[in-house]
Amino acid sequence: KIATTAGLLATIIYFDICKDYYNHIAEFSDTYIWRLSPEEVLIRNYGRYYPERGPVTKSVFLGFNGNIDVILDGPALLNRVESDTIKDQDYPVLESIEQLKATFAHFFKMQTAAERSVSDPSLWKSILQEIENTPDTKSYFIGGNAALIARTMSHSGVKVKLAVPAGPRLVSQLAELGLAPLDRCVKEEDEYHVILEYGVGAEFAGHTSTRANRFIFSRDVANSEMEPTGCFEADDLRDVDVVVVAGFHMLENQPAEKKDQVLQTIKEKVLDHPVVHLELASMTRADFLLQLFNSLALRVQSLGLNEAELAFLSEVLGGPEVEDSVESVTDALVFLLERAGDHPLSRIHFHCLTYHIIAEKSGRWKDSDVAVAMGTLTAALYACDTPQPLAENHELRWRGAGSTPVISENRGGGVTVHISPVLVCRRPLKTVGRGDSISATGLLYTTILS
Repeated sequence: KIATTAGLLATIIYFDICKDYYNHIAEFSDTYIWRLSPEEVLIRNYGRYYPERGPVTKSVFLGFNGNIDVILDGPALLNRVESDTIKDQDYPVLESIEQLKATFAHFFKMQTAAERSVSDPSLWKSILQEIENTPDTKSYFIGGNAALIARTMSHSGVKVKLAVPAGPRLVSQLAELGLAPLDRCVKEEDEYHVILEYGVGAEFAGHTSTRANRFIFSRDVANSEMEPTGCFEADDLRDVDVVVVAGFHMLENQPAEKKDQVLQTIKEKVLDHPVVHLELASMTRADFLLQLFNSLALRVQSLGLNEAELAFLSEVLGGPEVEDSVESVTDALVFLLERAGDHPLSRIHFHCLTYHIIAEKSGRWKDSDVAVAMGTLTAALYACDTPQPLAENHELRWRGAGSTPVISENRGGGVTVHISPVLVCRRPLKTVGRGDSISATGLLYTTILS
């Protein structure tokens, strides 16, 4: 009895000491975490979403737009170009300097990205000459959704087949990344896109920007006619694991016959592949967007888009109005997946400045929580152009997920959404290509790296 009593007493003392010890540790941890900023806590919590990776042996096919981006300070350039009084108006096709300035002012005021084409070859030539002579800093980079996605995927070690129109400068820049376009797609001259960027606090036409963004315009024959759809064959897709198609927004000002021809080519050469992702971009014509959705988007497995593209698509389809809220965006994404019905479309990757969402038909995709988290991390690193996130460089504007990189919710009807906050770069150095990098990263982690 004495031994039993002594043992019981020792056990009580042991657990009491342990309780005090663990309470002390918990109190210390709570105090320590409490002293961290929300950005620091989120950065610490990203660690659990870094998957272990072995050698990458899989491959991807990418098409169909590629070009050279010329990146400049938008307000600085346009303020030097003489024109009449600037009006705030959106023109689907640019036919004069006045229309360029008006359309830039329209989206500058809205703080959203957009892309337009120039119809007049002499206007385009004069703009390129002005850019050539400008004293402002200008940079030349790989451009075009497909080529940008290829750039991101090349860093993972995945084998890339690339069908884009590539002139000498683009071929050279791709080669630096170990990439090469299909021989049949190489051209004598490059296509150029002008990227007018602006930062927080920039001023134009009486407006001041509250976020960094860009406006893109071009006169791009090869990409607008989607020439690369004729420089690859179905056999080029035979041994790849994932197919990514992009650049269809360039088609919207083409004649109906040309649009039908390109979409028929994609149907014949691409849609038999089991994993196809379609990346959307800025569009203005509702009739073509509806055609693209019905003939292509419903027939691929995965779709990528941003807030402007989702709002326009939902409007065209008679879906819910997309407002600046997670609930509104989620409703629209669920609507699209429900609209897909028995069609192959089962995954949508949405991205905006402050949060990303992957909506999926439950059980169809792997590691979607990891994929969306890696997408938001990529957005943070890409914008600040740093190898690791630093709390002082970023701010957490959407805090609906608390301190976790991902929250997942079952929305009923067999749809699950994975929502991840973005560490928004306080002073972004890069905006062009961010959406493509996000979609590429998410797709990598749910397919090739899953």
